[in-house]
Amino acid sequence: MVRTLFACSILTAAMLPAISTTAFADFTICNHARFPVFAAIGYQEKEKGWVSVGWFEIPRLSCEAVISGPLDGRSVYTFAEGNQPPSGYWFWWPEYWREGNAKGKRDGEMLCVADHQRRFAIYRNEVRGSCKASGYIEKFFTKHNPGNGVNYTSHLGFNFPLTPAEEKQLQPRDYFNECGGCPKMIVIPAGEFMMGSPENEPERRSDEGPRHKVTIRQPFPAAQGRVSRDQYEKFVNATGRAVADKCLIWKDGSWTEESGRSFRSPGFPQDGGHPVVCVSFYDAQEYVAWLSKQAGRPYRLLREAEWEYATRAGTETPFWWGSSITTEQANYNGNLTYAGGPKGEFRRGTIVRPNVKPNPWGIFSGRGNVAEWVEDCWNANYEGAPIDGSTWTKGDCGRRVTRGGSWASDPKFLRSAARLVAQSSARFNDVGFRVARTLSVEARQVSPHQLQP
Repeated sequence: MVRTLFACSILTAAMLPAISTTAFADFTICNHARFPVFAAIGYQEKEKGWVSVGWFEIPRLSCEAVISGPLDGRSVYTFAEGNQPPSGYWFWWPEYWREGNAKGKRDGEMLCVADHQRRFAIYRNEVRGSCKASGYIEKFFTKHNPGNGVNYTSHLGFNFPLTPAEEKQLQPRDYFNECGGCPKMIVIPAGEFMMGSPENEPERRSDEGPRHKVTIRQPFPAAQGRVSRDQYEKFVNATGRAVADKCLIWKDGSWTEESGRSFRSPGFPQDGGHPVVCVSFYDAQEYVAWLSKQAGRPYRLLREAEWEYATRAGTETPFWWGSSITTEQANYNGNLTYAGGPKGEFRRGTIVRPNVKPNPWGIFSGRGNVAEWVEDCWNANYEGAPIDGSTWTKGDCGRRVTRGGSWASDPKFLRSAARLVAQSSARFNDVGFRVARTLSVEARQVSPHQLQP
């Protein structure tokens, strides 16, 4: 049965441009597509029936608060479409089906609306007969139940591989997902930086020098966070990869290999959103090979220079936020201190995301929680290291570099320049990984004067 959307002037519809204002909105839509979308909103009131909020244009990669005012738990219905040049309109069909419903029953209503070219009008016309006969369009609207909370956000996902043309349009801090379950990728700008630590940095070690300039000539996407347990579990289930039953556990101040431990049982509580641990460098390489097949695009681990460049985000201090650190900013062994800083909490395991906000380039969790495998072979210092951000394939390749420190680490190992080494085949319950993505040749052409440090 086709229902009619009526207009009601008592409803306040707000266009709030900044994502930071969503705390004041009851219903927000986030557009994760790489092109603008149009969203139509409606809901029911006991006395007035269907109420139309009209159409809203939501810019690419942004959120808009579309309803302001208490919803008191009533259901809200949405329809969304976007114009992706040159292929035309995309409709959010996957959103119309309730996840897990074996019969595929749609959770929503067929409603009549005006086209989005008149998107900001409030309509009072009652539709008589069919939508088409009355000059309206019939669309299926997805049902949302905000509940009694003050905020509700509907996410419009868009998991399709980037085309070369779309890659060329990417800007720093743009993000994308290219397949269901793929990590969220954020674009890191091209630029130059000084890799390693200055000689006067507290707790500096000899393997952090000599300090040298590295030029990253092409932007590259890096995952905003570490690969999660759920993401890794999907890979294991899809490939049938054997799960090791031993992992090195940090206990009583030393590393002990325990049987019965794996990424599913690392020795402390986790859920699917936690970063995966108890994975070797080879496990991580198998994951990125599988991910590349799923997305049809070249995924890989971060290179060591890329890791330091992305997590520094243009800074030269020991941590991107400054020269000191507390356990309110990152997850590490709070019984230990750095450069006279305070002691703090020792959580003895991972958390979903440290309290620290993302760095200026949008990277989360670049410090502590879990250390990260990178591609490079181990070398005891930077003598002869690449200066173009490429993988260092010479050295001891039976061991690989890990970066970032972990929940078990001394805070000095959370510094931007700090390096650690581990056997490539080893599995630790504080080491995971992050992925990167290589852009096409056309998208990667950057001249030296375009470098953005």
